[in-house]
Amino acid sequence: MTSYQHFKCHQCGSDMDYALGEQTLRCISCGAVSDIEEARHYQGGAHDYQATLAMLSNFTPEETQHELHCNNCGATFLMAIDMHAGDCPYCDLNIVVPVEDTRQLKPDAVVPFLVDKKTANKSFKKWLSKLWFAPSKLKLKAFKHEPIVAVYTPLWSFDADVNSSYSGRRGDRYTTYRTVTRRINGRTQSSQEPVVEIRWRFVSGHVHNAFRYVYSLASRALPDKFLQFLSHWDLAQAQDYNPAFLSGYRSQLYQLGVDSGFARAKSIMEERIRASIRRDIGGDLQEIHGVNSDYKNVGFRLILTPVYISAFSYKNKIYRYVVNGQNGQAYGERPWSWVKIVGITILALLAVGGFYYFSR
Repeated sequence: MTSYQHFKCHQCGSDMDYALGEQTLRCISCGAVSDIEEARHYQGGAHDYQATLAMLSNFTPEETQHELHCNNCGATFLMAIDMHAGDCPYCDLNIVVPVEDTRQLKPDAVVPFLVDKKTANKSFKKWLSKLWFAPSKLKLKAFKHEPIVAVYTPLWSFDADVNSSYSGRRGDRYTTYRTVTRRINGRTQSSQEPVVEIRWRFVSGHVHNAFRYVYSLASRALPDKFLQFLSHWDLAQAQDYNPAFLSGYRSQLYQLGVDSGFARAKSIMEERIRASIRRDIGGDLQEIHGVNSDYKNVGFRLILTPVYISAFSYKNKIYRYVVNGQNGQAYGERPWSWVKIVGITILALLAVGGFYYFSR
């Protein structure tokens, strides 16, 4: 059986949950408060990526499912796959499995939940009400969504200093004139008309980019399209990893190794590198023919971030959504009403046509 941690009230013996926005635990029964021992604000340090790869025995973590014996009710149960914090399904006892028993790398920091479940649900409904071109029946249907679940979701965060050499072409627009001959009222007339041409020249150069806190998903629970939304965190509120902050919540283990995380982060960095190259080339148009980048001082962190996750069904399709547990902002997948889109398009065309007709 897997061992676990449980945070009990020193007064009545009930569960103690992490108290939102504080460095304390609060009893769910009597309200007693206890400070989280050794709670420290996260200072942002990063691990050496190459040194860590050399130390790891395997990069891709195996799927994990813990078998646990609840000391409170005596039940034996399996925790959900790749989770290490949750509760007993029979008595709701809060359980946190030590990460080091399951993964070679443990989280560096945890961004605690600051938004409660009631606020998260309101945020979802507010987001839903602002959707343009959504089916009219969507709101009624979506309010019957699956229960919202508070989950600490792991993210990799990377730093890197990147020197890139490039080659390409710069295009500069210039205006020249050409002679145009026309027959007007039976007479031949010539005039000079401006023509915009592009003058190309080959270029090469070097750019430097210093990247800090480039995030990539460490879990398979959400697709990559959620990454941009889940890349904005106030780390001034982050704490050094401490299992007490997970009490009363679910928490995922990383399912994508640090090497997979860096590959995803590099693709984000490369997009920004190409943007910096275009700025360096200058001119009106830019062509990039080749880029050679040297990544130095690569560092990483594993951060647990607070996310409310749920889904709703519409016309036999599942749409997922998330709420940021730190600031309450919502984001998700949504259906489109093609009837509304076509209707708006027709109205716009009629308006343009009417304007043209009456302006003649």
